[in-house]
Amino acid sequence: MDIDNWKEIPGGDAFEDVTDLFDQAASDMAQGDVILSDGFTLMEAMGAFEIGEPRMDSGVILDTNRRLPFDPLTPLLPEEVCWILDRSFACEMEWHSGSTLSQTVYTLLYVHHMTTIDPDFLLQVPLNDGSERPIGLVTIVLRAAVMAMLKCCDLSWRELSKGRVFDTEDWQGEKCDVSLLEGVPAEYIIQKLDAACSWLHSLNIRSDQRDAIIDRLLLRKSLLELFRLDLQHARDRLRPSLVIARHGLHKVLQYAPPQPLEDSLAIRAVDPYITRRLPNFLPMRVVTLPSQDNVWKCLEQLLDGWSEVDSLLQSSTLSAWELTGSIRNWSPPHSLPPPYIRSLIQTCFFDHNLIAYQFPATWISERFWLESLGISWEKVSNILRAGLVDAQSSVHEVERSVGKLVLQDVRSYWFNPPRRRRYLMNSLLDHLIVFDLLQQLTRRCPFEDPEQQAIANAIPYVLLLRQLRTVLDIIFSGFHQDLYAHDERPIAYWHVVQVIEIYVDIVEEVKPVIPKDSPAYAELEFAQTYHDALEKICGALCSLTMSDIRQPKDRISVNYRKRYKWLYTKSFPSNEEVTIIPIPGIDHFFSDSEQCISASRLPFHSLRIVNISDIQDPLFVIQELTNAKNMLLQLTRVDVERFWAPKQTRDQIEFIQVTVQSCEALATALQSSVDASAETHAVSNSDDQDRKHLGRKLRWVPVTHPWLPGLAQDTT
Repeated sequence: MDIDNWKEIPGGDAFEDVTDLFDQAASDMAQGDVILSDGFTLMEAMGAFEIGEPRMDSGVILDTNRRLPFDPLTPLLPEEVCWILDRSFACEMEWHSGSTLSQTVYTLLYVHHMTTIDPDFLLQVPLNDGSERPIGLVTIVLRAAVMAMLKCCDLSWRELSKGRVFDTEDWQGEKCDVSLLEGVPAEYIIQKLDAACSWLHSLNIRSDQRDAIIDRLLLRKSLLELFRLDLQHARDRLRPSLVIARHGLHKVLQYAPPQPLEDSLAIRAVDPYITRRLPNFLPMRVVTLPSQDNVWKCLEQLLDGWSEVDSLLQSSTLSAWELTGSIRNWSPPHSLPPPYIRSLIQTCFFDHNLIAYQFPATWISERFWLESLGISWEKVSNILRAGLVDAQSSVHEVERSVGKLVLQDVRSYWFNPPRRRRYLMNSLLDHLIVFDLLQQLTRRCPFEDPEQQAIANAIPYVLLLRQLRTVLDIIFSGFHQDLYAHDERPIAYWHVVQVIEIYVDIVEEVKPVIPKDSPAYAELEFAQTYHDALEKICGALCSLTMSDIRQPKDRISVNYRKRYKWLYTKSFPSNEEVTIIPIPGIDHFFSDSEQCISASRLPFHSLRIVNISDIQDPLFVIQELTNAKNMLLQLTRVDVERFWAPKQTRDQIEFIQVTVQSCEALATALQSSVDASAETHAVSNSDDQDRKHLGRKLRWVPVTHPWLPGLAQDTT
């Protein structure tokens, strides 16, 4: 090993190469053999690895992983450069999906040789020598593209590091002491991209190859423009930049470079084992980059995320943000927006970009009351002030508390699903505190006018409705994240029915207060019908899954207490444990289920939905699913222009159509299974067994629907 004498090395520089000595000593050992001294077993060896540096074994290079030396100045063919540019997008998109920089972006070896391929240091080398492999393709074209990729990662890293999304949960921020060109202005890199495009026009290569490389450079330029866009001062440039980027992606898709040969330098330019040479504190794992088709799909998803940001910034309603977040939250896990987009949306809503520069500071509270009750915040505050000694401070407390609560709720829609579930559990107590505050204020305000008294009574219910929707989101998220065991699912569906019963009762109390010609009234009617349909669906599924409960009551009670501990809190000053939401607990579930089973020999179903005497036909579940489907179909035909956020409501209707399809598919599968069972079993003995058999065939697949099951097909 050659060591420069001017470098100061700890311990001096009198080193002797002992590689041959170790090779000779290990010549008789097979791959995987371990030499253990007396008293030093494999357990002690593994303990040393665990306690010490996690990369202690990173120096082991298997023969299958040995690679030829990489020379960054080796000339490349135009199609090889085009292929490397495509794989640079693959590295970047894989980093956005949650892998580390060392596993993705840094595997492109040109990242580590930016100085070597700098044309300013190669003054004696002709950049265009007329050959089919001009060195300028590397030093001018490829270097500009790699610089732009690193700068895109730098700008993304700055947004992701704001704390809106969570490092090591949503993304990986470890830079491994490799520069992302933090100190290089984006404008300088854009000039390099333009210069590379101009140089390519002077190159004597095939026109289709030249156009393909230029298209990729222009696509990279458009992405860099998007990443560096300041939405606070240049929001109007977002949409034109998106149009340019989509056009660039469309042109790139028209040409796919051929796969380089195995001995090509282009193949060696991507080294997945580069992590062994980097200061990395995470366990190393080789990541297989996605196929190029998937890369372009991921890039299109990133552009769709920017389009969603643009749509939200153009909206002036709170409902637009909440509906968009809710729909994205229930999307399949693999279709969630990239962490960068989720962070950017939170920044736009949480930071000064939206609140202080586009709307007044009271915008959230004003929109919340207007869109919930159809009544202005001014009118609500006047009602709260009536009869209060210190009315001004109380009203300000309501405004501050509601604004903070809604602000955090909207932000949470763009957390990752487990993180949002934890947030919702913790937020229930905050909802309860604001609800109690509003109740105390409205109780002190008696009115002779019945209309004003009705509004005063309805004001706290708005917070209670929001709290109940939060409870439903928590329960449904258990299905979405596959958290429930078999015997927990019927209890979860039963809980949904109980919560919706309370929700529907409160809606009936609030509706008379809301002006019937307002969007708030139309949205509340829409929500009421939607929850009525959910009540039927969940009641039917509770009945269908009851046969999955096989644990004794004591065990179920313990599991219930652990699963639903977020429903309970300490009551002060008595310090007694009470439920945050006044819904029945596990004892009521046992009581109701035993009554139903003893009365009809069928599993429990909500008494509110149907009488016990009606549960005599095994086709009852199918009928309930059909009725719910018809109710949801009515919602798909409503006039969304009456609502606060018509565009987002259309997206919600698309999700309702997915629910309709799930109900229809489940009802059809159940009907077929019942018909098949009727042909092979005696009618007198088959009903209960068929119901148990159907319940055990249910499969919850979040990709199909976040909380509704499908029916598995028989494999026999």
